[in-house]
Amino acid sequence: MNEEYFIKKIKEKDLLIKKYKMKNESLKKELEYYKKVAFTDSLTKLNNRRSLENIEKYDSVILGDVDHFKSINDNYGHSIGDLVLIDIGKILKKYVRESDLVCRWGGEEFVILLKKCSDKDAYNKAIELKKAITDLSDKFGFKITMSFGISKISDKTLKKAIDEADKAMYESKENGRDTITVYSLK
Repeated sequence: MNEEYFIKKIKEKDLLIKKYKMKNESLKKELEYYKKVAFTDSLTKLNNRRSLENIEKYDSVILGDVDHFKSINDNYGHSIGDLVLIDIGKILKKYVRESDLVCRWGGEEFVILLKKCSDKDAYNKAIELKKAITDLSDKFGFKITMSFGISKISDKTLKKAIDEADKAMYESKENGRDTITVYSLK
């Protein structure tokens, strides 16, 4: 065997390595795309509830539900209801910090996870969000409000904290809607 043969084989292997490296990069990009699709709500472009499966440590959870959303869809149409949800998603994203996480929980419910946040800070954040969402009423020409429930995560599971925030949010609904309730053991 001669030197030309070995040079040819080396070049073939180099080409094969480049080909596999390119394919590997392509597969990595494809995987990232599918991860993003799997963990993103298609309407609001927020994280979805599936994205909460493997998350970092958070201190507080705020659960919000759009008040009388069914009547918005019934009276103004689902496309307007969708626009309301999109705008609410934008507001929630705008009013939280980069370190916080906003998710569309389902339908017209949203979860906000807050880092380094006391109960008072979470309550103040909910007040800020409630006002910004109520201000959407001017844009759409009908009343838009949201009821909120807050729970401290502490040493409990995220699921337990969300369940507590859900109970607090339903208490807000029972107390006339457009209110904020902090979960407390009674």
